[in-house]
Amino acid sequence: MFQSLNSALKGQIGSDSDNSGLILVSHTPTASPRGVIVSFVGSSLASGQPVCLVTLHNTWGHYCNIGNKLGLNLRQQQEQGNVKVVDGLKLLSGSHPLGFIMNLMQSPLKNLYNFIKQAVQSWKENGQQFQLILENVSSFLSMGVHRRDIDVFVNYCRGLTGRCIHSKCSSLSGRCTTSNCGSLIVITAVEEHDDDANHLTTTIAHSASLHVAMQPLSTGQSREIHGQLTISAFDRGCPSHCLPNVQHFHYKLEEKNMKLFAPGTSPNIL
Repeated sequence: MFQSLNSALKGQIGSDSDNSGLILVSHTPTASPRGVIVSFVGSSLASGQPVCLVTLHNTWGHYCNIGNKLGLNLRQQQEQGNVKVVDGLKLLSGSHPLGFIMNLMQSPLKNLYNFIKQAVQSWKENGQQFQLILENVSSFLSMGVHRRDIDVFVNYCRGLTGRCIHSKCSSLSGRCTTSNCGSLIVITAVEEHDDDANHLTTTIAHSASLHVAMQPLSTGQSREIHGQLTISAFDRGCPSHCLPNVQHFHYKLEEKNMKLFAPGTSPNIL
């Protein structure tokens, strides 16, 4: 499943000691990350790690349809308890986590955070590695949530994938022997004239260990090349003056694959 992308990501993550930290995936309106999100889910499940997916833009059924095309039965995985879904599009009223849309409060995303925390709590208590995916947090901006509140929400969610809560702790230090319970993947959207969305992406990128940026071609649409993808890996153990390791690719989306190749080396060009 998206083997080229997985190989490129593993090559970057492997050099980062904080590989269980925050991964940012940014995209534009013409460069959809939906297939990449499903690929992340599939890779996590293949490695034995359950996934909590928080949908804020597309429905759970939409991702199930994409999964079916890629040979991944997400509904079955959900029934088996390997995937938990917080379907934000259905939580728009009453006491649900996104009820703030009807009644704004001082901490608009607190209830949603508590809902996610409850969903992953059993994994944390068992010391089980898991993946938490926040799909398109930029959607909160159009709901009237301030950029600062979204940033705080992301930081709290990152804490959920931090130190596990289980009995395997050092008797001397009292600390858990597992440094992180898993990884947090945050999806954002960037647009040329949307300053809030762009600033939100930039803010989250400052805390990310890995930033996957999907963009359209600067020369316009192409039948053979669907866009460009930039992978930036940050070594958080390096002094602040260190630059990220950056790789640039062109990509082409196929029905069951995402082909990556260096700019100018597309087989159809050569």
